[in-house]
Amino acid sequence: MVLIKEFRIPLPLTVEEYKVAQLFMVATISKKNTSLGEGIEVLENKPFADGATTGFFTRKIFHLGGRLPTWLRSFAPTSLQIEEKAWNAYPYCKTSYACPLLGDRFSVSIETRYEPDSGTQENCLNLNKEELSIREVEHIDIVNDPIDEAHYKPEEDPKIFQSVKTGRGKLQKDWMNSTKPIMCCYKVCKVEFRCWGVQNKVENFIQRVALRDTFFMGHRQIFCWIDQWFDMDMESLREFEKKTNEEMNAQFHAKNNDNNNNNNNNSNNNNNTQPQRYSFFSRSTDGNNK
Repeated sequence: MVLIKEFRIPLPLTVEEYKVAQLFMVATISKKNTSLGEGIEVLENKPFADGATTGFFTRKIFHLGGRLPTWLRSFAPTSLQIEEKAWNAYPYCKTSYACPLLGDRFSVSIETRYEPDSGTQENCLNLNKEELSIREVEHIDIVNDPIDEAHYKPEEDPKIFQSVKTGRGKLQKDWMNSTKPIMCCYKVCKVEFRCWGVQNKVENFIQRVALRDTFFMGHRQIFCWIDQWFDMDMESLREFEKKTNEEMNAQFHAKNNDNNNNNNNNSNNNNNTQPQRYSFFSRSTDGNNK
């Protein structure tokens, strides 16, 4: 059975501002998650056209390996890969995730629409009656929702941060009713993992950690990084994105080459010590994801 959750994420931005902010955030976080050897390869990033719909198509490979929690690594290989395909026709985006190892037993899809409201639309992405009957709606509040102390940074706290360039910030408890501008990201996430015995646990892990927690952390950063991206236009943003993708791919392949050389040396020296592994998800640690 497909697990459907709709996340609604209000932000003190305009829909037009978010177009730049989101691309800046994705490129920046992707690079940070790749600098440790396991992470993201960008295979394609190009314009697409489908009739009257135009936008950008991206294709990426997530190399997860040791970045999964212990219970999931117990039956997933260290070479686990997830393929992402995204069609960004702003203010609408569709993203799909597949795992070659699992075939049609695993699928994740995310449909997103950005609207100039605070999350009040009841069916923004036009789900049918059957989908609506099993949909769960969760509102994500970047100011008031609890955050794990291990991932808290004062400079990324919307209650503390104030933008030099826009004056926005130090958001109050009732910020959604008192702050202008305001917009909302509506994200309908469909997750299916057909594997007897662990299906519910994996599906809930994906919705809670890989999706919900990533949306929460990423959108706090989008706002608190506003002074870094606010003056960017789409031309400068695309140049930043291109440069970041090139650096990220170079880091990934360089680290892999180093690991291969080290593995060869270790084999020659009969050394069975394994390289250190790191968490892929922003909140993924073995203790938090059991």
